[in-house]
Amino acid sequence: MARLAEGLVTPYHGCAILSGAALALSLVWPEAAPTSEVGAFVRGPFFPGALAFLLGILALQVGEAERGHGAYPPLPRVGRLAAHVALGVALVLPFLLVHRVEAGVPWAALGGLLAFLLLYGLFWGLAGYGISAAVHWPGLRFALKYGSYLVVAFAFPTLTALSPFPAVGELWGQAGWRGVLVYGALDLAVVGVWVWLDRRSSAG
Repeated sequence: MARLAEGLVTPYHGCAILSGAALALSLVWPEAAPTSEVGAFVRGPFFPGALAFLLGILALQVGEAERGHGAYPPLPRVGRLAAHVALGVALVLPFLLVHRVEAGVPWAALGGLLAFLLLYGLFWGLAGYGISAAVHWPGLRFALKYGSYLVVAFAFPTLTALSPFPAVGELWGQAGWRGVLVYGALDLAVVGVWVWLDRRSSAG
């Protein structure tokens, strides 16, 4: 496991606390909700969707922290990012297990969701690292990181598997694995380009 940077302790704590609050909301929400659609959403895919959204924010912070954590070749750096994302998923896994039991979701759906969270978090960790490497002005870096994340999460969320909300909804409802496939392909593409560029620069 990659050593945790001191500056990441608070983001991990924040992600765990907010995830616990989202779980509590999904558990205490009355079954007789104001509308059946709202009740079904809050007691169903709301929590895993909120979890994915929070994990993406954590991954962006991990990526930025990794930029200042020594020099590593691309693949070991990807391994460190993946380890940090896995730690974030492990911290909130107990909440997810409780929600699975309460919602009566099959294990297959939980496995798909865990795969999505890992691939999704890795992509945004890579994005956070890349933006931090390319943009040195803190204000612009902040705007690009979180602005791009919010656009992907909320702009036309029902039309693309890039948004965590429809992707998680499909997995939780066992309607498809588009999100896993999309983010798996994106991760491979980003890592492949990174390795290729590194080899070109080393050869030059």
